Amino acid sequence: MQISRQAVPNSREPNGGIFYGWWIGLAGTLILTISSGLGFYGHGVFLDPLCHAHGWSKGSVSSAVTLYFFTSGISGMIIGRQIDRFGPRRLLVIGSLIVGLAFVLLSRVTALWQLYAVYLLMAVGWSGTSLIPVNVLLVNWFILKRGKVMSLVMCGLSIGGIVMVPLATFLIARWGLTLALPFLGALFCLGIIPAALFVVKQRPSDVGQFPDGHEPRQEPAGQVTAALRYDHQLKPWTRTQAMHTVAFWAIVAAFFLAMICQVAYLVHQISFLSKTLGLAGAATAVSLTAAASIAGRLILGVFIDPLDKRHVAMGLFLLQGVAILGLAFSSHPLVLYAGTFIFGLTMGSIIMTQSLITAECFGMISFATVSGLAGMFVGVGSAIGPAIAGMIYDATRSYHAAFTAFAAVSVLASMAILFAKPPMDSQ
Repeated sequence: MQISRQAVPNSREPNGGIFYGWWIGLAGTLILTISSGLGFYGHGVFLDPLCHAHGWSKGSVSSAVTLYFFTSGISGMIIGRQIDRFGPRRLLVIGSLIVGLAFVLLSRVTALWQLYAVYLLMAVGWSGTSLIPVNVLLVNWFILKRGKVMSLVMCGLSIGGIVMVPLATFLIARWGLTLALPFLGALFCLGIIPAALFVVKQRPSDVGQFPDGHEPRQEPAGQVTAALRYDHQLKPWTRTQAMHTVAFWAIVAAFFLAMICQVAYLVHQISFLSKTLGLAGAATAVSLTAAASIAGRLILGVFIDPLDKRHVAMGLFLLQGVAILGLAFSSHPLVLYAGTFIFGLTMGSIIMTQSLITAECFGMISFATVSGLAGMFVGVGSAIGPAIAGMIYDATRSYHAAFTAFAAVSVLASMAILFAKPPMDSQ
């Protein structure tokens, strides 16, 4: 398919050599490793130490995590439009500094209101360093290879769990929260800020290249679906226009439900598993979850580009529900490790399919705007899941009822996603 040069802002002839998009992918992997390892997985590590250090209930601390994910969702909506306009670099830097400061403050809290205030601050920073800015870069730099590249870059989400969870667990056990948290905050800044300043470029046109490394007219025309054509990918969307489509609300509903289950289990995973496996065994299980996430994402990445992403997401939601249900009704170590592994196979791929479906439905020009808006609603699911699990646990002294409910919610998500067709096909 042909496209005029004016459709790609400030485009110039490719400058030869290695396609710079691969350097963007490498930087994105590093950013996600640090951001997810501490800003996503880290809450499960902090949960019990904060409870024990201050005498707070799991429900109280889980509510701080609820506030965190709720706030990050709202922040994502606000920053999404700014990223589309100005690029992610400045937000990556500012967000890292805010998270680093929040970790220092978290080490010094003495009252619940202070815990909630710090988690609110941390959430604002984290929203500028997590999936939205990295996915914007990948959506801008890749179109035909988008699924494969996302499967590689998003391994950083799982690597973060493999590396950062054992590190944070070890540091907190050895140094306590007072020393370990400031160190982890400094690590957050040192891991992200240099990559943002020296590697990140918003669009291929910034270095005289095109998405996927070749000019649009060189695309294999017979292999480009309507949703991936340049005219669709370059169509701008406002928030209001997106909200008037069935696709937007299908994405919101499906991933809202799925993230209730996913984040609730991740936040309570160490607490749940340590009763049977011990703290070291639970930390190992978290690493197993992250390793399985890498394996599942890499395997899926080989096949996903030509597939209907809705059907892929549907399968992932159902598999997540099966894993959580199995965990709810067994205390055998082998079953716990197996369920954790199966859950991990779905975890990273679910997050990836949300971005892929959003990009296919709403294109690259307004991706951060639409993705940030959807993320605000989906973030509510991430927010309420840990609190629901914590409150049910406090009432029943067990995770069985919560996990059973989450399995049912995963089934509902699998039905909702089928309505997420690209607007040009559904209207």
